[in-house]
Amino acid sequence: MDMSWRTCALEWCRGAHISDDRCLAHLNREQQRRYFDSLGPGSRVDLRNTEMTPELVKQLNRAVRDDEGRALFGRADFAGARFREFTNFEKAGFAGADFSKAEFEGPVKFEKTILRGRTSFSDVRFGGNVSFVGFTGEEISFRGAEFRGNTRFDRAVFTESEHARDTFAAARFEKSVWFDWAVFKRETRFDATSFGGETFFRRAVFEKSVRFLPEGGFPRNLWFDDAEFLGICGFDGLDFHGYTSFADAKFAEAVVFGRSGFHQIARFDRVRFGGSARFQQVSFADDTCFDDADFEVEERFGPVEGGPMTFRHTKFRKRMVIDIHAEELDCTETAFEEGVTLRAGSASIDLERAVFGKPSMVAGADSATGVVSLRGTDVADLVLTDVDLSKCLFAGAHHLDELRIEGDCPFGSRGRRQILAEEAAWRRKSPEAIRPRRIADLYRQLRKAQEDSKNEPGAADFYYGEMEMRRHSPATPWSERVILHLYWLVSGYGLRALRALATLAALIALVTVGFRIGGFKTTPAFGDTLVYVAQSTVSLETKLTSLPKDLTPFGEVMRLVMRVLGPLLLGLTLLAVRNRVKR
Repeated sequence: MDMSWRTCALEWCRGAHISDDRCLAHLNREQQRRYFDSLGPGSRVDLRNTEMTPELVKQLNRAVRDDEGRALFGRADFAGARFREFTNFEKAGFAGADFSKAEFEGPVKFEKTILRGRTSFSDVRFGGNVSFVGFTGEEISFRGAEFRGNTRFDRAVFTESEHARDTFAAARFEKSVWFDWAVFKRETRFDATSFGGETFFRRAVFEKSVRFLPEGGFPRNLWFDDAEFLGICGFDGLDFHGYTSFADAKFAEAVVFGRSGFHQIARFDRVRFGGSARFQQVSFADDTCFDDADFEVEERFGPVEGGPMTFRHTKFRKRMVIDIHAEELDCTETAFEEGVTLRAGSASIDLERAVFGKPSMVAGADSATGVVSLRGTDVADLVLTDVDLSKCLFAGAHHLDELRIEGDCPFGSRGRRQILAEEAAWRRKSPEAIRPRRIADLYRQLRKAQEDSKNEPGAADFYYGEMEMRRHSPATPWSERVILHLYWLVSGYGLRALRALATLAALIALVTVGFRIGGFKTTPAFGDTLVYVAQSTVSLETKLTSLPKDLTPFGEVMRLVMRVLGPLLLGLTLLAVRNRVKR
């Protein structure tokens, strides 16, 4: 293999020539000493393709040490060099360096190293653990580098550069890599980078735009806790296979997660999205947390799908359109400051103490979508459309009489009527059940809301529930409870037409028997007596000549009873029919 520089005279060695036709590794000790004595702080070194032992590296550092004891190199060329065992350039300074295609067989330390000018680690092979903790690099490139051990870039500073935005393009990290507290002052891209182990960017700062396009996504756990992204950030089209955390991260500009997939737990709690936050067509397979997050300018979230998702205490500053298909959706104390249109295909949506600053709508995407709680929520500006309310808790909701319920919104059922989850819990004698009097108040407010929406049949069910709770409440006076029991018994609170008719028929039959026994001074035929009692119900005079004209005092009393109770029961029947068919 021909070299463009003078190489060692040994046929099998391609190390750069130093003296006497030998490379540094093949000089004798005296020749090596003279070479090192010729160097000083800022000296240029050319050790391309040279085999470097830990002792040679130690002597080299000592040869270019300045008065402060820091190794200070001029331009250093280690292209193709092979570093045996442990390599230590800790606290060294380079005025540009080339390590391209070099091979480090053991652990490497570049801690607190300063790399000025262009520095290349392209296609380098790091066989052991590598530490660049606290180093500063200008135009530095790790394109195609391979890191076979754990790698640390904690507190590293990548200074601004026009030529190094692809710093880690096609690099390969086989084990864990740390960028905790690192500062990227340049535009940075991780194109085709391979992350084989856990990846840490905790408290890292990206001052310019950054884009992650790693090969195969992130196969292991990923941490961006407390990271700051001051420029545009791209994570679109990625697969996050492990636990992923952006907890307490800050995005000053736009961030894109479009078409990404999170296969395990994903955390975005307390994240501040200062710019646009794109989560279109994202899938979350496991628990996902956006608790206490702050969306300052974004106006759309979704469509996304996945497992349980939580937005507890989250703030949406602009009017939002949210499209989520998740197993569960928890929006406890979520603030929609300018309102929201929430379309959810979730088995349960918790809106307890949520804040709707402007008119809002929650719509179900399918029949399985259900709201489970509106406790403590001001629902004056809320519309519920096509959501299951059979498990929804309303106790503590504000302005419940102004809640609008549209479309197919089924409640729980008891017999033929709709009931609230609070009543169902009370009937089950649940320890968390509230008192009947309070349940009656809920029914009263929801009845008004249904009446204002011209939904009379729905309002009728809530009226029935209200009366039921008043009848069973210990706080209701006993006299009123007696009346309510009778009202329920004879007509189902004026809502059961068949019950009222049955009561009327029973009354007519009973009075007919009474008239036969002692209502007339003589005993008429049963059929004539029945007709007479029925006519008395509607205050009609009988035309039957076969009936006696004179009534006994007992008969007069029964006739008076029928003239009072008959029209009353007939009126209750008509009222029940009206309540069911009125629109």
